[in-house]
Formats: sequence, structure tokens, C-alpha cells
Amino acid sequence: MRKNGILFLMIVLLLITACSSNAEKIVISQSGKGQEKIIVYKLQKDATLQQQTKKDVIATFNDTSDTMIFINAIKESEKISGIANTDSPNYEVTFQKDGTKDSYYLWINNNDPTSNAMYVNKDDTHTAYKISVNSTNSINKLLERIKD
Repeated sequence: MRKNGILFLMIVLLLITACSSNAEKIVISQSGKGQEKIIVYKLQKDATLQQQTKKDVIATFNDTSDTMIFINAIKESEKISGIANTDSPNYEVTFQKDGTKDSYYLWINNNDPTSNAMYVNKDDTHTAYKISVNSTNSINKLLERIKD
């Protein structure tokens, strides 16, 4: 009887873990239909996540084709195992729709077309995700366009 209880508990924990790791992607994919606005902030260099204060807004994206670049990057990202040990993030990206906000810290190399960007949810900085090279390059092109 005791073995059955332990087995049941392990199955429940496994299901909770599996569902929670994809929960963020599910929220973004559902909000992607009709996403109203994405705001990109430039962050302070050499500041820890805890030291980050309000930053400079460098872009606001309302166009569906622009917002889908960010949404697809998150939907197609892969969870990075282990604990991420990183420098300061380059950007904070905030998804806004119907009065709700979800913010992410983004690390991206603007000078290397073969690198992967990485992000963490601002509310869960212990779980990092790797963005594909193609999505990273698409984000870089979008960010380059706003610099002009």
C-alpha cells in the first residue's frame, strides 16, 4: 500500500513539473493572438537583476509582424538545464495586453549572427531559455531597424 502511495505521489510531481515548465510558453502562445504591444527597454550595463531600475524605452512594437518575432522566439525556445550564471541582461522586453504585463530579461549578442539569445521571466529568474539562432537574428534585425 505504501509503495502505491509513493508511486502515485511521484507521478503527480512528474506531471506538475512537466506542466509548469511549459506554462510560460502556453501563456505567451495564447496571448500571441491579438498581442497589442511589446515594449523594449535598454538596461544598465554591469548591474545585477536586483539592481535594475526603470530603464530607457528604446522601442514600442504594435505591428503584428514585429510582435510575432518576439512571440515566436519564446514559443520555440528551449529550457536551459542547470543554473544560469550570466552578466547583466541587455534588454527587458514587456508584453502588454488588456492591462496585463509579462516581462522578460533578454541577453543577446548584436554582433554574432551564429549565437543564441537567452531570456528569463522577470518573475522567475532561476529558469533560463535559449532562443534559436534564426529567432535571435530576427530580433537583432528588428532592434537594428529601430537604431536607424
